Amino acid sequence: MYRVGRFKVALLGLALALGARTAAAGAAAVSDSPSYITVTVVVTEADTGKPVNQAHLTLVFQTPKKKDNALSRSKTLSYSAKTNAEGMCKFMLVPEGTVKLLVTEGRHQAFGKEFTVSKDESTLDVKLKPPQPLL
Repeated sequence: MYRVGRFKVALLGLALALGARTAAAGAAAVSDSPSYITVTVVVTEADTGKPVNQAHLTLVFQTPKKKDNALSRSKTLSYSAKTNAEGMCKFMLVPEGTVKLLVTEGRHQAFGKEFTVSKDESTLDVKLKPPQPLL
């Protein structure tokens, strides 16, 4: 019985040591992980400043590479949505860095531009121009 008790204590000590090591590795991984932010897009008409309702938005970005794996590759992801009556839309869980925004709406010219987003610069203002006249 005495041996079983010592075995349990040794096993418990091993489990605690492994748990501390795993927690330290997890903390390091969290500090190296990319920051994800919420990007707000506001679409208005260039000439009147009125919000554009139901504009189709596509936000394209690259997922960050994993720093601990030299063979990892980034992936291209895209989110699509439409603006609300105030001409606004929010995209969540976007990694900080460069994103490409494409905006289309039937009564305006298409818009496409690359932006750099961060916690300080996470609102993208888009002004849609009226359509070109047909010749």
